[in-house]
Amino acid sequence: MTRKNHSYPTEAGKVIFGSLTAGTDLIEGILEECRKQQISSGMVTCIGSLKEVGYVLFETKNNHPTGYGKQITIKNPVELIHCTGFICEDENGELDIHLHGLVTEETGKISGGHFLKGVNPTLITIEFTIVCGNEIKAVREYDEELTFKVINYSR
Repeated sequence: MTRKNHSYPTEAGKVIFGSLTAGTDLIEGILEECRKQQISSGMVTCIGSLKEVGYVLFETKNNHPTGYGKQITIKNPVELIHCTGFICEDENGELDIHLHGLVTEETGKISGGHFLKGVNPTLITIEFTIVCGNEIKAVREYDEELTFKVINYSR
């Protein structure tokens, strides 16, 4: 039997349980499952394994965030020990995820940060849960005062 990416809503339709298969990008795969289930906002948590990982950390100057730094890449398999984020729209109205996570390498070294789309392929599986928030509008947009993108919520 060939496994496929999949997700299933609970009877109440408020929580989705799912799994991504080997080779599927972490963010792109979860976004695809959100589209299938018609989820436009919510919270996602997941665990699993990644073939490699790409993330960024924010940088500061005089204790004030100045933006994200250069991409950090771990080019060997890692275990995704904790990952959580928010499903929202970006400034252009496109479905997006703001996702942070922790990974551990075979040596036990733990790393983590803000995950990037397209550079986090699943190694074995990613198991995820989505708490749907479709009655809430969530838009991640640039905030002039904070000089960072933040998610704004409305009903």
